[in-house]
Amino acid sequence: MDKYSEEQLLEKLRDPKTQRQGFATLVSEYSERLYWQIRKMVLSHDDANDILQDVFIKAWTNIDNFRGESKLTTWLYRIAINESITFLN
Repeated sequence: MDKYSEEQLLEKLRDPKTQRQGFATLVSEYSERLYWQIRKMVLSHDDANDILQDVFIKAWTNIDNFRGESKLTTWLYRIAINESITFLN
């Protein structure tokens, strides 16, 4: 799979014709990093996987609301941390 810059990935995510491909790229590029961020907070592998799935569902449903005021990675990490905190509560 080709590597995309964050700007190229955002273009793909914003274009309805390439949105699914862009999201697949997003998942493959960020899954491992987000998983380990979540896993630091949530000790169970299964719980971390469930939260990771929730993170990507939230990202998919809210990608149109992403304003680009922060990096895409920052936005994804914030979702991951918030989902982890919600789980822990």
